[in-house]
Amino acid sequence: MVIAYIKEERLSEGIFQKMQGLEISRLDNNYIIAIHDKDRKSIQKRLVKKIYKLEIDTIVFSKELEGKFKDDICEMLAIDDNINVKMINGKKLMEYMNFDIIKYILEKQKHNMKQEDIYIIFKKDNSLNLNFLVRFIENFRMTNVVTNDIARLKNVQDNLLDNENILISVSNNKKKALRRAKYILNVNLTTEELSKYNINRNAIIINIRENVKYSNLGFEGINVNYFKINVPDEFEEKFEQIGNNFDFVKLYESILLAENLGETFHEKVYEKIARDEIKVSDIVGVNGKISDEELERVG
Repeated sequence: MVIAYIKEERLSEGIFQKMQGLEISRLDNNYIIAIHDKDRKSIQKRLVKKIYKLEIDTIVFSKELEGKFKDDICEMLAIDDNINVKMINGKKLMEYMNFDIIKYILEKQKHNMKQEDIYIIFKKDNSLNLNFLVRFIENFRMTNVVTNDIARLKNVQDNLLDNENILISVSNNKKKALRRAKYILNVNLTTEELSKYNINRNAIIINIRENVKYSNLGFEGINVNYFKINVPDEFEEKFEQIGNNFDFVKLYESILLAENLGETFHEKVYEKIARDEIKVSDIVGVNGKISDEELERVG
C-alpha cells in the first residue's frame, strides 16, 4: 500500500517553477505532497498524474483541502475505471473504536456501563464482522441487536455466547425496537433507513459508517457522526513530519492501513490501539463538537 498525504503549502518561487506547483517528499514508503494554489485546474491535473505515476492507492487530505478540492480530485480519479484510490475519512478507525466512543459518553455522564443497555442496529452486510458485538455483550447489562440479518445473529448466539449470564436480544420491529433506547450504535443505516424507526426522543445515536441526521418529529437527542483522539508524544512527533493541519484520526487510521491491519482480526487492532494509548478526546455531531453539558442534558 502506498499512501499520499496531501496538503496545501506556499512554496518558494524556485520550487514552484521546478515542480510545477507540487513538492513531493518521501516518508518511509509513502509520500508527502505539498501543492501550491489548490484552485488552479492545471495543478489539480498534475497532482492526479502524479498519483497515477507513483502508484498511490490511498490518500489523506489535510483539513484545508477537504471539501471542493477533495471532491474535484476524486472526480478526476473516478474517470479511470482501472484506478481505485481509497480516500481515508476516519470512519474505519471510528468503527474500530466504537466501544471506546460509547465508553467515553458514559463516563462523561457518570453512568455505569454494567447497569445500562446498548442497542446496536445494522442492516444485512456479509462483509460485516459480527465479532465486534462481543465487547458490548460482555460489558453492558443487556445488548439489544436490531437487524434484518436474523440468521447470522443466531450463529453469533450459538458460537460466541457460552456464558449463561450474558443477555442479548434480537429484533427488527421498527415501531418498538428502539422506542426505549438511550444508547444506539448505528453501524450502517442511512438517514432515510434510520428515519423509519421510532426512536427514544432523548437517545444518543452513534453513527459509524454513515453521517446521519436523525431528526424525526419530537427527537431531542444527539447524533454523533465523528470523534477526535489524543495520541502520545511519539505519534505527535511523527504526525508533525507530515504537516500541522491534518486530522489525527485520519493519520492514525493510515498507520493501521500501512501496517496491513485494516482487514485483519478486530482483536489485533484493538490490542494495537490499546498498546498505542489512543484515547477518545471529543465527539462530534451535526453542528460540531458535542459539549459535556449537552451529554448531561440527555443523560
